Amino acid sequence: MDAVSDDIEKLKLRQIIADIDQKQAAAERKRQEVRLAPWQIGITLMGGAAAFFAAGAAFVKLVGG
Repeated sequence: MDAVSDDIEKLKLRQIIADIDQKQAAAERKRQEVRLAPWQIGITLMGGAAAFFAAGAAFVKLVGG
């Protein structure tokens, strides 16, 4: 093999390593999203409940009950 072939093989290997690193980073992001999903649902539900409570209180105040 000559020097050019060695350089091409090294570049191919670096590209493969970069692809693996990119896929590992994507998997880690997905893992973190899955870990945070239950918290996001809970916070959304609490916010919705607070909005309904506030709307109910405003309605009662408006009606004069």
